[in-house]
Amino acid sequence: MSPTTDCNPKVEIPSGPATRLAAQLSSMLPEVAVVQVRLQGPRTLWPHLGLTALNASGRTLRVPRAKAVTIARWIIRSFPQAGWAASGGHAFDLRTAELRGLEA
Repeated sequence: MSPTTDCNPKVEIPSGPATRLAAQLSSMLPEVAVVQVRLQGPRTLWPHLGLTALNASGRTLRVPRAKAVTIARWIIRSFPQAGWAASGGHAFDLRTAELRGLEA
């Protein structure tokens, strides 16, 4: 056995697409606990991606527009079965990798 065996411990790779997405988003948005995604913005009548990032205490955090749109698209494409057009949006919990509907 080599003396360097313990120097490079194996990083546990999350399994499942939702878990991998949550891990990737957690590294991109370190203080964010929940990401809320809507297809229709609050001020528009046509489809317009909206993203709200919340920390663990529920406080809204600022995410630059380009990053917000990209993350919203990733989440929508990762969960095509969620019925995005018919819903008021969904919340993706980065801690548990669960998607849930937003209350209207």
